[in-house]
Amino acid sequence: IRLNDTTNAFKAYRKTAIDGCRPLISPHFNLTVELPLKAIVRGYSWTVIPITWRNRKSGVAKLKLTEMGSRYLFICLYLWLEKYFSRGDYKRHDHI
Repeated sequence: IRLNDTTNAFKAYRKTAIDGCRPLISPHFNLTVELPLKAIVRGYSWTVIPITWRNRKSGVAKLKLTEMGSRYLFICLYLWLEKYFSRGDYKRHDHI
């Protein structure tokens, strides 16, 4: 998968793709990882639209990687298991 920043929340989805990814299990910021990976596992097509990313000029990011790391890992494992055991049951062919 050639995604350059999976955790970036700046994404756009078609309603059919979001509906096809339900149920969503992430109650936290890890939804930014669950939704795109689940869409890919379930067969939706995707594209990366380049954006310019700038570091913040002031303030501190609230994302704590040590806290979110286990949640990201859980979502990745969950979706790997879904892909492995579903054997294509979730395959969709719509576009994100």
